[in-house]
Amino acid sequence: MQVRKFEARSMKEALEMVKLHMGPEAIILSARDHQSGFGLLGNTSVEVTAAASVDTLRRKQVAEKKMNEEMRSRFANSPARLQKAFIDKAFATPSPEEEMRRPITAVPYIDIDDESHEARAANPRPREQRPPAFTPAPSAPPNEAIAAERIRAAVKSALSSGWSEESTQENKSRRTTSVPGAQPAAAPTPELSALRNEIQYLKRMLEKFQNVPQSFVSMHPGAEEGLPYELTGAYEKLGRAGIAREHVVEILKQCKDRLDPAQIKKPAFVDAWVAKHFLDELKVADHRTSARFHAFVGPAGQGKTSSLVKLASHLVICEKKKIAIMTTDNSKVGAAEQLRIYAQILNVPFAIVRRRKDWEIIQQRLGHIDHFLVDFPGLNLRSIGELDFLRDTLPPEGSDRRIHYVQSVLAKDADAFEIASRYMTIGFHDVVFTCLDESVQHGLIYNFQKKFGTPLHSFGIGPKVPEDFEAATKERVVDLIFKLTKIRKTQGV
Repeated sequence: MQVRKFEARSMKEALEMVKLHMGPEAIILSARDHQSGFGLLGNTSVEVTAAASVDTLRRKQVAEKKMNEEMRSRFANSPARLQKAFIDKAFATPSPEEEMRRPITAVPYIDIDDESHEARAANPRPREQRPPAFTPAPSAPPNEAIAAERIRAAVKSALSSGWSEESTQENKSRRTTSVPGAQPAAAPTPELSALRNEIQYLKRMLEKFQNVPQSFVSMHPGAEEGLPYELTGAYEKLGRAGIAREHVVEILKQCKDRLDPAQIKKPAFVDAWVAKHFLDELKVADHRTSARFHAFVGPAGQGKTSSLVKLASHLVICEKKKIAIMTTDNSKVGAAEQLRIYAQILNVPFAIVRRRKDWEIIQQRLGHIDHFLVDFPGLNLRSIGELDFLRDTLPPEGSDRRIHYVQSVLAKDADAFEIASRYMTIGFHDVVFTCLDESVQHGLIYNFQKKFGTPLHSFGIGPKVPEDFEAATKERVVDLIFKLTKIRKTQGV
């Protein structure tokens, strides 16, 4: 007895899988609904446990092995009742009377030519060595051999010879047509009639197969990409984390090639290999605070001002640096006043940059400052004017500057890539990801780095200043993707 479990989106699909893999005589042991999501869409699933005897499975395999591709497809899509009838017909054991009526040779005795005189002279045979007038029929072959012979003959007759009612009627009319000098056709023998009836039965069964509607058995997630069933859990986990599908397939194919088959069956080994892959692929920025000029750029609503203030608080409180806060945002109402208030709280200088010449005055008057933190307005760079404004207000190229691109993880991948590609015309050294506490998917971090190859600078994990700010690490990204711990709020960059 063999017992297997099948999982599908509905009970109908599960029963189709049972019929396909275990045959029409399988026994349903249990069926239950899964509350967890099935696949990437999160639908509920049904799990069916079925059992079948070894002899039943062997009979089904022998019957399918002797069919061609078209016959096997029709057989698989037919109802279980018709499948069982076909298999029972193929494996039916003939009665002793039928066995006795079976002809010894396929050629009638009357059609066998007599041996010529030369042949009898060349091969004389003593009278006592001649075979008896009647040779007993050999013992019946095993059921599987009989079934294979019948299936082969039936399929060949039904599909190749094109047996039809019209051809039968035409042959009958030809046989009944009187021909001068011809002998009347002999009556069909019982064996020929039985063969015709069997062919007609198989023909009707094939017609029923053609009328059965096609149904498709669902495959496990990732099967269409060539991934085995053992990697389904990792495929769905990475998809739920927001990792792009092409990256998930690439990672798991490498995992399949490099792990042993025995280790692939264990989810712990797969997760460990994927985590190590992330640690090897991710890049983190070095010397995050070493530059003198720090410019925060990006589209609107991504958290540039909050990231600037958090970094400024860290430099003043933790590293005891002399800093100055600046802004180039003259269009947004209250943007400059907000930064001015933060500068007063930190007791650091504040300035507004409107043109490139302002940088010369700032460096002359604030030459003792260690770091200048510059806030830029939210720009999508859809026009040449926005691009020229950004180039004119950035710190001079010859100075020690570092441009930080600020991106929220709440954005869609396509939108984030489109805007970031425009900023690539100016160039940015690293990326700051914000709103980590507001999202359940953090795959954009990995997708963004695979797209642009930009190292990670820091993470914004909440609204509080300066607590909700932490330095980016590879281990933190793996923690976010695999949901190992909750969002941790640590100080320090």
